[in-house]
Amino acid sequence: MLKTYTKHFAWMLLVFTPLAAQAQSNNVALKQIAGIVSDSFGTPVATVEAFMNEALKLEQTDGVPATVFIGLAILESAGFSSYLYQKAKNPFGMKATAIWKGEKFMMWHEGKMTAFRQYETPGEAVRDFASFLRSRKWFADALKCPSGDADCFLEGLSAKQGNKSWQYEPGYARDPEWANKIRRVIAKYKLQELKK
Repeated sequence: MLKTYTKHFAWMLLVFTPLAAQAQSNNVALKQIAGIVSDSFGTPVATVEAFMNEALKLEQTDGVPATVFIGLAILESAGFSSYLYQKAKNPFGMKATAIWKGEKFMMWHEGKMTAFRQYETPGEAVRDFASFLRSRKWFADALKCPSGDADCFLEGLSAKQGNKSWQYEPGYARDPEWANKIRRVIAKYKLQELKK
């Protein structure tokens, strides 16, 4: 009986030791990257880490690339230092349209007072943004990308013009350079290292 337990314990060590080492490596990478983002924007490291952890959880459960969510949040919220993020934990600039039933944060934006979605936690913001993407049929191709494929996901979020005028598919942003800006943020902060 003791030999059986010893064999099982040895097998468990073989299986779980590399997983534990990988998790520790991911944790080190996350802390290093969060520190660099923090230094770049003057945001507390804990704020950056909290958001990154939530994006990584979403990737594990839904396959949505954390690198894109984190890169997009860094770009849109100036590294989590924007007024909107500080006051409403809204890193994506999500407006509170008529369908939004949660808390609202009012802010002067583009020449008028505008309602934005207010979140309690970074996790709430990440999950709501994923729900928003699922609610728009033109993002379906992004959501069909292989798990963690940032380039495919960015391509799926970008606007597309078909051969006929009625074949236009809106993207996440009007800026034709938007996807490249996200790619540059991912490269600059080495967000791809969060996957190793």
